[in-house]
Amino acid sequence: MTLIDRDALRANHERMVARLAADPTFGLMRPAVHARLVRDVSVESTFVQYDRTFTFNGDEARDRAGHETGPSPMRYFLSGVAFCLAGWYAKGSAVLDVPIDGLELDLRTLLDMRGEHGFDGRPPNPQYLVVEVAVTALAPPIDVLEVIDWGGARCPLSALVRTAIPVYERVTLNGSLIRDSLPQSAR
Repeated sequence: MTLIDRDALRANHERMVARLAADPTFGLMRPAVHARLVRDVSVESTFVQYDRTFTFNGDEARDRAGHETGPSPMRYFLSGVAFCLAGWYAKGSAVLDVPIDGLELDLRTLLDMRGEHGFDGRPPNPQYLVVEVAVTALAPPIDVLEVIDWGGARCPLSALVRTAIPVYERVTLNGSLIRDSLPQSAR
């Protein structure tokens, strides 16, 4: 099995670009979810997509008034960015015609909980995002980095994050480091 069907993804991307060029309103999406408080800080989110209902449970650790019935909102946030980036990296592999045999991402951040608890001078938001991408491919490093840059520029979630906080990257190709923008403070 091929990890990325580059021909199918490229054809899909080209159809979308042509359709959006012909009718810009086609691309106006209004994603929405419904959330309800279940108990204390435990929350259930539901939405309909692909003609199916999806349900997610979010919670916090017991020492943060939660019941640990689901992942924290931060884990969902990081997962959402990872899902988005991985998908756009796959599309970049197809559009740029760079074969990729394997791709894994690790995302992490720094969150000072004093900010969300009202301590002066401490922001409630994460301070940065670290994206570590491990690629397996026979492609040259410059081509792999072009895929990473192409996908990162198009993923709506990472694009949003980049407007708010620094996003650092560590990219390895076949186990060798080919990009490292992490400052010492983020290591």
